[in-house]
Amino acid sequence: MPARYNLFTEAENEILTRTGPGTPMGNLLRRYWLPAVRSDEIPDPGGAQLRLKLMGEDLIVFRASNGSVGVLDQFCPHRRSSLFFARNEDCGLRCAYHGWKFDLDGNVIDIPSEPDFGQWEEKPKIKAYPTVEAGGIVWTYMGPTEKQPAPPEYEYCLVSDQHRFATRRWEECNWLQGLEGGIDPVHVPFLHKFELNSDPLHRGTTGADLTSATDIYYDSFEQPYGTNVVARRKVDDESYYWRIGQWLLPCFTIAPPYGDFAMGSNAWIPRDDESFWRWIISCHPTRPLSNVERSSMEEGKGTHVKVDKDLRALANRDNDYFIDREGQRAEKTFNGVYTVGLQDKAMQESQGEIHRRDLEYLVNSDKSIIMMRRRLLDTVEKNERGEDLPGLTAKDQRVRAASLVEDKNVPYEELSKEILFTREGVPVTSI
Repeated sequence: MPARYNLFTEAENEILTRTGPGTPMGNLLRRYWLPAVRSDEIPDPGGAQLRLKLMGEDLIVFRASNGSVGVLDQFCPHRRSSLFFARNEDCGLRCAYHGWKFDLDGNVIDIPSEPDFGQWEEKPKIKAYPTVEAGGIVWTYMGPTEKQPAPPEYEYCLVSDQHRFATRRWEECNWLQGLEGGIDPVHVPFLHKFELNSDPLHRGTTGADLTSATDIYYDSFEQPYGTNVVARRKVDDESYYWRIGQWLLPCFTIAPPYGDFAMGSNAWIPRDDESFWRWIISCHPTRPLSNVERSSMEEGKGTHVKVDKDLRALANRDNDYFIDREGQRAEKTFNGVYTVGLQDKAMQESQGEIHRRDLEYLVNSDKSIIMMRRRLLDTVEKNERGEDLPGLTAKDQRVRAASLVEDKNVPYEELSKEILFTREGVPVTSI
């Protein structure tokens, strides 16, 4: 494919980036279970509820007195006061303004000021979304009830808590900019050049040493669930170093792993059209995470980031991500920003709140980005036609990324045949 301008039109960009209720992309994303909050953000039955902006909708998340989790419209339909101030009592929320009570399904079950409420033929109801807990995450389904899929079975949903560490944070740009960064292998040896051998979740691995090479062959292979994103480097005259990432429709990725460190999975979930929730789930299928790994993740190492109480990064666009020009000149950091997660954040947010894809100059190494956008547009059309969608079954979700050195005569189809799927008790293929 020759480099050229305007591979994607302004109209296509609108489809790809707008995710509110009733939009084509919004309709597609709502067909999947989406991560809402970590389970430990609402640990106590009958405890405090959380505000959540998700897919352009203002919601309330709460753990009811029976332990079940509810996701409701944030605003009481009576006079539109916020249920953030409601009382969490007896398996429901009671609005603090006039006492209306809602159950987990959004039904109004009590209006104290109306003695004959029990006899009303038509009773008020607010928007409510079903939930399921898996992988230490509360997932919610926001699509048509009759099309609700089985609960998610990504590998991190199948392991115990000791094998997993999850964070979410508020990123200040459109969701697709994040997703595109997650499947872009070209930026790694540049943007993260000096981080690979200093970050405690990368350093000391053969993969970190080999990934710094910039003479790379790029390719992408379409799969039923999404795309294998491939970067191949020459090791010597006899072998190649392969890094194989995963994009799983519509908004999930898995980064190629390093050594025996945890595999990094990501979810890129629209908050609204100008911001998104970035989820990072570090998971090791065959051993518990060490205390050193957990403390590194808590300190914002790897792709994790330190955040404030609102889950906004402490280093952000308001303070230029604590850019260090002296460190940039001294080759401590390639772009002046420290840590992998903040480097990604700075670049993606610098593209603007909604990136103008109609103004790009794309080149051959952007193949994974181009394939992903086209596949998303095609899948939007499939959903609009009522066809079956990819990525909804356990088979489509139980996949892995990989990194390996292999004889250069072994074709990709052969070397990848057995290693890209979840295999219980079998370590991830990684160097």
